Amino acid sequence: MRTAVDTALARSPTAAAAKNNQTIFADKRRLAQRFESIIQSRRQWEQIWKLVRDYQLPYDGIFDDDTPGRPIIHDEEIFTSIAQEAREIFSAGVQSGLTPPSRRWFRLGVSNPDLADDTGIKRFLDTRCDIMESVLAGSNFYNAIHQCYAELPFGQAPLGIFSSQGTITFVPYTIGTYALACDAAGKVTTFARKVKMTAAQIVGQFGAENCPKNIVRSYETAGGYQDWHTVCWMVEPNDAANPTKIGNKTMPYRSVYWVEGDGSDTCLAVTGFEEWPVPVARYTVKGMAAYATGPGWKALPDAKMVQAMELDSVTAIEMGVKPPLQVPSGLVSNIELFPGGTTAVDEPNEVIRPIIQGQLAIGELESKIVRVEDRIKRAYSSDLFLMLDQLNRGQMTAQEVITRNQEKLQQLGPVVERLQSEFLNLILMRVYNILERGGVFPDMPPELADVATKEKLKIEYISPLAQAQKMSGLTAIEQGVAFIGQAAQFDQTVLDKVNMQEAAAHYLTQVGVPAAMIRSDEEVAEIQKQRQEAMEAAQEQAAQAQAIAQAPDLAAAAKNATQAANDGNPAMREVLGMG
Repeated sequence: MRTAVDTALARSPTAAAAKNNQTIFADKRRLAQRFESIIQSRRQWEQIWKLVRDYQLPYDGIFDDDTPGRPIIHDEEIFTSIAQEAREIFSAGVQSGLTPPSRRWFRLGVSNPDLADDTGIKRFLDTRCDIMESVLAGSNFYNAIHQCYAELPFGQAPLGIFSSQGTITFVPYTIGTYALACDAAGKVTTFARKVKMTAAQIVGQFGAENCPKNIVRSYETAGGYQDWHTVCWMVEPNDAANPTKIGNKTMPYRSVYWVEGDGSDTCLAVTGFEEWPVPVARYTVKGMAAYATGPGWKALPDAKMVQAMELDSVTAIEMGVKPPLQVPSGLVSNIELFPGGTTAVDEPNEVIRPIIQGQLAIGELESKIVRVEDRIKRAYSSDLFLMLDQLNRGQMTAQEVITRNQEKLQQLGPVVERLQSEFLNLILMRVYNILERGGVFPDMPPELADVATKEKLKIEYISPLAQAQKMSGLTAIEQGVAFIGQAAQFDQTVLDKVNMQEAAAHYLTQVGVPAAMIRSDEEVAEIQKQRQEAMEAAQEQAAQAQAIAQAPDLAAAAKNATQAANDGNPAMREVLGMG
């Protein structure tokens, strides 16, 4: 199947792949300048990311001011975990709605509409789809993509896809460790990342022969586990790409690793990729921005409010249990507040009493907290994703989901389309190409070879969320067929108005029935022909049986007529031609 990639094998920057790849990059200084420019353009977004982290997701992200090698916790402003619970529902809901591990969520097709219904092509592509599903299930794909969905509240989440020694590995990147840049079409085409690594880790990944001398010295003298170094990685379109040459340095995308501040022109590794290796899931994008906004942005004001109110609620309860006291100055150091304790008071006017009199409005505060928590849940679409989970488990039909959440599905429509086109499409095409280059797919049948080389591959999504959004079209078919069925009770001619074969084919295709279950037009025609021949044969046999059954009666009637004619009946003699 034709794809827009070359035939060289994709390589990941492992020690084996990076060996002997250290090179003097002719334009490393300009590369480092572009890298720093992309990193600096990210700074204005970091403020919001850190606010989302501080008030909602305190254990997410790694930023430059975090200390490597230590636990990263920013929960000083956290007094309730409602946002974390909503995020868990959101990430699980997106996974079960878009990429459920328990069922098929995509299929392969061709762009040519004239061949889209060809059963042979469908079955051939279904076989390849089965292989892709098996590879994804056998890798860390579903764990990695779940981490990406969990990062979407920040707005975006990249996923690296690498191939090495016949295996495919997926690597999610957390917020704060990467920077992005787009081309003129708003497509993410540059990925930059800074990561803190020990000397031992750098030598283990790239090999000692490719590392700067100070890294090797630290590794050899102290084991390389104490000193931390910043490794920079940048993937961008390769201006030296040449499809006529085989080699990882002439591929469409260039991948360069180097140690920050080493002061040399050498790099840890200079490799390449045939297709974009780091698809980025983006939630809502404004204009040509590289970064997106996510549910965490929408929930941020309510998250700040609910954290403050939770603190107030705890404070109010504590004040009710241990209220601040009004105490005579002479008794300040002699008050006993423990249960059963006594405090001696010499003068009757020396009374110990709470400063605040009356009940605090804790009930009203708790009611307000519940309303704010509900807004946070709605920002994360928790209600919809819980219903989609019921759909995925077979507890609710897609029609019920779309009826109850029509407005929410319409709001998520652009998000789903973006995740499918910008993220899942690139993931599946890269996996498909890696498997095809590696010879994993079986040989295509000779009768399909010519068609397959000319047609472009198309990915169609049949996940629960995609089906729920397609239900409007399927509902029209269901309603139309139901109406015709009712009208046919009064007038059978209305059945001639609907092509039931086409309606059934379209419906089965939309709901994602495997191609092996659907018969081709030729098979249907042959079955109908055999059925017609069988009906005609049955009718002929019935006619013969009737003729045989009527034969004695006819013979007796003929005998009686002849006898009547012989007896001189003029009318009968005339009928029998005996006149």
